[in-house]
Amino acid sequence: MHSFLTANNFNILTKEPTEKFHKLIHKTMQESNLIIDKKQIKSLTQKKASPRTLKAQLKLHKADIPIRPVINNRTAPAYKLARHLTKILDQYISLNNYFNVTNSTNLANDLTKLEIDENHRMICFDIKDLYVSVPIDETLNIVKTKLLQSNNIQITYQMLSLLKIVPSQNYSTFQQKKTYQPEQDISMGSPISSLIAEILLQHYEDANIKQRLDTRA
Repeated sequence: MHSFLTANNFNILTKEPTEKFHKLIHKTMQESNLIIDKKQIKSLTQKKASPRTLKAQLKLHKADIPIRPVINNRTAPAYKLARHLTKILDQYISLNNYFNVTNSTNLANDLTKLEIDENHRMICFDIKDLYVSVPIDETLNIVKTKLLQSNNIQITYQMLSLLKIVPSQNYSTFQQKKTYQPEQDISMGSPISSLIAEILLQHYEDANIKQRLDTRA
């Protein structure tokens, strides 16, 4: 596990920051009246906040048996807020889904329509350590651009203020001893992380793959 923490640039924190983040969340929610009603603040506040716990699973099916980090995020100060923001972002941002399938049934139907011959090849791409590779500042700029397309400036900046808090709470304790924090990470185990990553990946796809395909067409 030590080699995984070192390889992914995890730093050891000298002070456990849960109380600081807990206060910051409450303060920011109070300042975000266009996103969060005052009556919602209590229900979105983690009553007994504690650090996320980090455990390790071994990927026995892969060479060199790499580690898969498993993080319990339910006690984290930002967990309830992240879950709430996921629903709001889903309403405010429409993803094109040019290269995504919505469900397995649609995938099966699409595959039956493909005309494949002996010259075709199937290629599988995988992103190594996706969550620890997502550039947070760049992703938030993409989110900002998308939010401004359908919302006013005040709503956008209140939303961004809330979104900046969630990725920063990416610290975890390991074996109840030390507190670790990666240099770059979008909070593995957080309800909002998959959506944030999807927004970034679809932006790359739209800016690169789709543009090239449209040009060839």
